[in-house]
This record gives sequence, C-alpha cells and structure tokens, in this order.
Amino acid sequence: MYGASICMVVGLILSAWLHPAWALAAVGLMISAMLLPSPKPLRRSMIGYTLVSILAGLYFYGYEILHASALLPYAQTEKSMWLRGSVVSAVKRDGDAARLFVRVEEWESGGKKWNTLERSERIALRVKLNREEEAGQVEKWGIGAELTVFARLSVPEPVRNPYAFDYARYLHWQGVAVIGEASYSDGNVKNRGGIRAGFQRWQEEAAARLDGLFSDPEAAGYMKSLLLGVTEDVTPELAGMYADLGLSHVLAISGLHVTLVSSMFMWSLEKAGLRRRWALGATVLMLAGYVLLVGASASAVRSGLMGGAGLAGQAAGKRLDGKDVWGGALIVMLLANPYQLWHIGFQLSFAVTLGLLVFVPFGEQVCTRLPAWLRTLLAVTFVAQAVSFPFLVYHFHQFSPLSWLVNLLVTPILSVVVLPLGYIALVFSLIHPALASWPVLMSAHLLQWLHKPLFALDNWTVPFSHWPHPQWWWLLLYGGILFALPILWKLGYHRQRDAVVFLAIYCALLVLARQPFSADGEVRITFLDVGQGDSIVVEIGTQKVYLIDAGGTVRFPARESWRDKRDPFEVGKDVVLPFLRARGIETIDRVVMTHGDWDHIGGLAALVPRFSFGAVLVNGNAPKGEEREILQQFREKGVPVLTGSAGQGWTDAPGVEWTWLQSGKAAKASENDASVVLMLTAYGKRVLFTGDIERDAESSIVQNGLHEVDVLKVAHHGSQTSSSEPFLQASHPKTAVISVGKGNRYGHPSAEVLQRLKQTGSKVYRTDRHGAVTLIITPAGMSWTTQVSNT
Repeated sequence: MYGASICMVVGLILSAWLHPAWALAAVGLMISAMLLPSPKPLRRSMIGYTLVSILAGLYFYGYEILHASALLPYAQTEKSMWLRGSVVSAVKRDGDAARLFVRVEEWESGGKKWNTLERSERIALRVKLNREEEAGQVEKWGIGAELTVFARLSVPEPVRNPYAFDYARYLHWQGVAVIGEASYSDGNVKNRGGIRAGFQRWQEEAAARLDGLFSDPEAAGYMKSLLLGVTEDVTPELAGMYADLGLSHVLAISGLHVTLVSSMFMWSLEKAGLRRRWALGATVLMLAGYVLLVGASASAVRSGLMGGAGLAGQAAGKRLDGKDVWGGALIVMLLANPYQLWHIGFQLSFAVTLGLLVFVPFGEQVCTRLPAWLRTLLAVTFVAQAVSFPFLVYHFHQFSPLSWLVNLLVTPILSVVVLPLGYIALVFSLIHPALASWPVLMSAHLLQWLHKPLFALDNWTVPFSHWPHPQWWWLLLYGGILFALPILWKLGYHRQRDAVVFLAIYCALLVLARQPFSADGEVRITFLDVGQGDSIVVEIGTQKVYLIDAGGTVRFPARESWRDKRDPFEVGKDVVLPFLRARGIETIDRVVMTHGDWDHIGGLAALVPRFSFGAVLVNGNAPKGEEREILQQFREKGVPVLTGSAGQGWTDAPGVEWTWLQSGKAAKASENDASVVLMLTAYGKRVLFTGDIERDAESSIVQNGLHEVDVLKVAHHGSQTSSSEPFLQASHPKTAVISVGKGNRYGHPSAEVLQRLKQTGSKVYRTDRHGAVTLIITPAGMSWTTQVSNT
C-alpha cells in the first residue's frame, strides 16, 4: 500500500507537469522490465509500480476532463447571468464583502429559461454587502443552502509579481475556473438541512461558547482555531507571529487532536462500562463526526482516516503497519480529489506524518544516554522541522532558525496542556459554564505567558529567516537524500561517524538552499507591479541590494466600522515583502525614498521592522507627515539617513557604478521635482531612475549634461507633465518602463507620453499590462522578462 501510494503521487505529478507522452515512456519501461533478466519479485514490483503510476496519470487526465468548465466562455467575456446552485463552503465575511464556493447547477441569461449544466460546476463567489444587516444575514448561509444569484462572471487574473500568491492557480486546484461577483440584494438563499449543515451549526455553536468563555477576543479566536479549526477569528498579528516562528501547524487540526479526542472518548466509554470492542467501534464513528465538526480540512481528514483505521485494526485484533495506513489514507483522499495533492495543507500533513513514521524510530537510537522521553521529543521536533522545511521555503520562502528551539519548547505546552484544557472547557460548558472556569483561566494565563515572549522573539531581526525560491534540482536532491537516509541506516550506516556525515550533508543542503552562487556577475532590476506607485528592487550580484521606493496603498476610513477589513491589503506587506523574502533578501543596503508621496514610500512602514538596513537616501527636503514617521522608524533602528548632491557617485562592484543626477535639496522645487534621480551604470549599460520628476527637473538635468541611456524608468507613471520631448531626446532610451496601476483613475500613462516614446524608438514595458518587469544585466548584455507575458 505504501509503495503504491508513492507511485500514485508520481503519476499524478507527471501528468500535471509533462506531456501525456510520458505514459508511453512508462509503458516502454514496463515492457523492458518484463523482458530484462532480473529476479522475479523485482520484476513484478517494477511492473506493478509502473502500472500504478500510469493508471494514476490516466485518472488525473480523466478528472481534468470531467471537471472542465462549461461557464468559462461566458466568464472570458465577463457576462452577467443568473446562477442557481448550492453553497459548498463556509461563508467567510471580511468587512463589506463575503467569499464562498458555490456549486452551480443551472444558469439563465435573460432568456427566461433555465439551462441545466451537464455537470455541476464549482465557482468562487464574492458577495458585496451594502448594509450592516446584510453582513449579519450572509454569515447565516450554511453549507448545502440553495442559492439563486445574479452575478458577473470573470476569470481570475494571473499572478502579477514573481513568486507572489497565484490566486488563479490556487483556484484551479480547488476545482474552480470561474469567479463571480454579486451584490447581496441580487441573491436569494434557502437554507436546507443535511449532514454538513448540521455539523457546521454545531461548530458555530461551539465557537460561540468559546466566545462566551474567554473574555479576551484574541484568546477566544486562538482557541477556536486550535480546537475547532475556525481560523477566521485569529488576529492577523498572532497569525503572522506563528507563521514567522514556524508554529502555524499548531493551529491546524492534526493527528494530535485526533489522538487526544479519541483517547478521551474511549476512556469515557470504558469508564461507563462499555466493552472495549464496542467502545472502539463507537470511537471510529465519533472520529467521522469530529472530522466534519472541525471543517474536514486535509489534515483533519488524513488524521481521521488513519486514526479510524488504527482503531478498526485494534477492534479486529490486527496490528497495522503505520506506513501502509498512511498510504491507504493517501490513496483514498487522492481518488476522491487528486487536486488535493497541490494543497499546501495536504502536502504538509502527509509529508510530516510520513517523516515521523520513518525517521523518529531511527532518531530515538541516537544519543541513547538521554532519557527516552527527551530523545523522542528531540526526534519528533527535528524530523518535523526537517521534513516541512522544503515545503515552507517553496510556498512561503520563510523559515526561522528560531523555529527549531521554539517548537521544542512551546509546542509540547500547547499540545499537551492548552489543547486538553480547551476541550475540557468545551465539554464542561455543556453542563454549566461555571464548571469551565478553571480550565479557561489556566489556558488563558498560559497563552498570555507564552505569547508575550514569542511576540518579543518575532520582533528580532534573525538572520537566515528569508529563503530564496528553491530550484527544482535542489528539491529533488533534498527529497532524494531524505529517501536514502533510512535505507542507508538499515544497511548498517548508523555509527557515530555516519551520523556526523549525515549531519554534514544536511548542513550542505541548507547552504545550497541559500543559492550562494546563483547571482554572480549579474545586476538584477525588478520593477514590481504595486499598482499606482513605484517600487524597484536592484540586486548587485550577492553583494548589495537597493530598494527604490516601496509603493503604498491609500486607504480611506470606512464609513462604518463593520466595513473594516480584518487584514486590509497593503502593498508593502502583501507585494514587496513577499518578493524580498522569495529572493532571500534580509538586508537592504540602501533604501531610496525618492520623495514623500505615499504611493512611493507608504509600503516601507511594513518593511522597517523585518529587515536590516545599511542607509536611507532621501532628497534632503524637510519631511512631512507619514514620511517623517517612517524616517523616525529608521532612526530608532539606528539606520543613517543620508542625502547627496548632483554629480556624486559611488561604486558597488567592478563595472557597477551609481551617479546622483539631481541635487538632494531643491528649495523651490515641487514635491515631485524634488525626487531623487539616480543613474546606474552596469557593465556599460545605463539605467535611469527618475522618481516623479516633471518638466522643470527634467530641464535642469538636461542642462547639467545627460547621457543617452539604455533603460529609462518613466517618471510620474507616464503623466503628461513628465517625459518631455527635450528630456527624451537627450536620454534617447532604448527601453522604457512605466510603473502604473491597471485602470487607474488618472489616465496614466498619457497618450502623449506614449507617442513621444514611440517617436524616440523606445520599447515600452508597462506594469499594468505586463505585471512585474525584470531586467538582468551581465557583461554579455541585457535580458528582459515580464510576469504576465514574456516578450
């Protein structure tokens, strides 16, 4: 079962990534195994496992065909239509919008006749709310409710920045190709009964009890996630801290929860006098209900299946192999939905569980002088961290060195003390809330006692916390070595010196994960898509990093408090920070604040606490408002704030030089004209960064002597007040990059500017059309890539 499950995974991955012709190659491999002289058991295994991979691949292709979207043609033209179907997920309301998944069965588009889809189709629906009463009503929509709604269909946008969260791909693996947007007033819901709806109501009732038991909303939200899998009420600050320190797994329903709940239930039944065999059967049924109660996440279903199989084996008097049970659960879940293989929760749950099954028994044989409980704790912590590492750096580009120690010290307290206390409080509250007072008090004090130092740790700037996006060969190497270790151990390579070699190999893998030689001899410039704003990251090999502006999200106070988002989108936090992490950047040598406009500097507020900085370069004018506050944050960290003068220059590496083209202090200049203007010369290529300068500043720069440039960052998002004809004639850029928001209300870039650039012969890249634009300069020349469409 274990080997077949691994082959099934291989088949699904090959089918998703390669041309279907891979199956023919697999058939050839199977025929070769049949013809080549080899031991009969080996030949049978090769044929059987290859056949499983082929069948898994064919199953994946069939699943894709069966789940092809019939609504996609309408979504591509953004058509509005009536839809009828059922709610298939819990409603997640955030401010004045709610999101949910709907399984559509019928549609109607003005013809007064409902058309039935050949196969029902899952879509992601966003519902806009206009009144506070609607916010309360939408949260009552239950799983299984019948929904009729008038919605505008569309397709999800592709990811617009490198390594950013790919919403379109995420939806694809959720079985969704179409998204819809509707107003609450354009919908009609009829709640219906059903098993899932009933368990959802019980979950909501339990969550409400926790709200009543815990006076602190943060503690209540935390316990709802820990006990019930309801994550919506965990504060963004707490969730961010847990993610930074590698503790997010604590808030996911896992095998620990299943073991604890089933043990408590079994103990209660046996104490009540029920025979063990009947108690085991009842516990299996209880686990099925528990999985539904906590939301049936991938980790919960996996834990429930494995736990149920283990209990059923006990009832039958059979001892099951843990890896076979793991493989059976994997096969069952992937047969139900092979897309789950690309869900991060599914990946982590199965990978870490397999790692614990395989490696912990070996880990307990190391350092035998230590007590058994300590060896087990160390082995579990080390294995869980080592196995989850590639998944975390691939998906989140984040893994703190403190995670090892924090998990070793904190996870046992949360798992063995806080978790049981929470469930005891829930059970006791069913009898009377007063009985739950002591477990509530103890768990609340423990959380407060733990979280205070954890938040303090999170405020540290810890080296090696951001990891570059791993390369495919490194992922294969890491997985291959983990696969080989238990085989080598069983072959006898478990002496002390062998353990030292294994540890050295693992440390070498961590060094390679940092990609220390990947950027030698290149200058990489990334013009991020931050909407209507500027943010440019310049990487000089592995030596220096410049951040020229960081975008900024202009937010207006909500007219009513209920409209406030729990965690509003902010460019610095949600665009610039993830990109810097994905590049493995932890120190920014120079931050260039070209001028004080919020769409250039606002994102820095989210970055200051999370990075080390060499210096901040400013235009020298007296800062005002938010600019002054951001500079104060830098000064509190001891970061020097510097300015420059026209003609000043410095060198970062052989062949890489910077020149300050505009005086740092322009008393009579407007805010835009006072922008810092820098020229980068890299291996004979010139790149001009212009901030938001307008005609007056451009004229001054031309008069001081402006050389022709290879690349121009077009000033002020392509406004007609910039990029004047004399300036373009003097700079004569071969390529121009315009950082501009898609569908912005200013009409940028101006048609006049685009015409002038065309007359100059410049090739134009625009972030509103191309997404992020990346330029790589090497001694051999320049190369360009764009995120949305490579040109």
